[in-house]
Amino acid sequence: MMNINLILLFLLISLTLLVITAKKIIIKRSARKLKLISQLELEKKREIRNKLAQIDKANEESQRDDNLFMEKRKLKALKDNYFDLFYDEEKDLHKQRLIFKKESKWKGVIYYSDEKGDIYSISKEGSRIYIKVR
Repeated sequence: MMNINLILLFLLISLTLLVITAKKIIIKRSARKLKLISQLELEKKREIRNKLAQIDKANEESQRDDNLFMEKRKLKALKDNYFDLFYDEEKDLHKQRLIFKKESKWKGVIYYSDEKGDIYSISKEGSRIYIKVR
């Protein structure tokens, strides 16, 4: 009877050790898996940040190029009253040319400003077409 109790005790201790060892293995595997998952998430976040940084850099370069393009147009427009302005951003420049140089070309039409400040264009027949200024 004592032998059976010893055997049962041995089996119980062995089973307990086996369960504890299995739990440790599962915990280690879970920890490795969590670490791998977190590393993958960090890598994805880095990639996204790098892509966003590249997009920001490209946008800055594009904005700088656009500003340079518009400055070149502004310089040409200040030298030549017949240089055609058509971008909405150039509307103020068109008005300045009318005030200071008394004529300006806007979207293919030449406009003039008289002594009173009234703005007009000239029709095909040669008559003045006055524009209401808002």
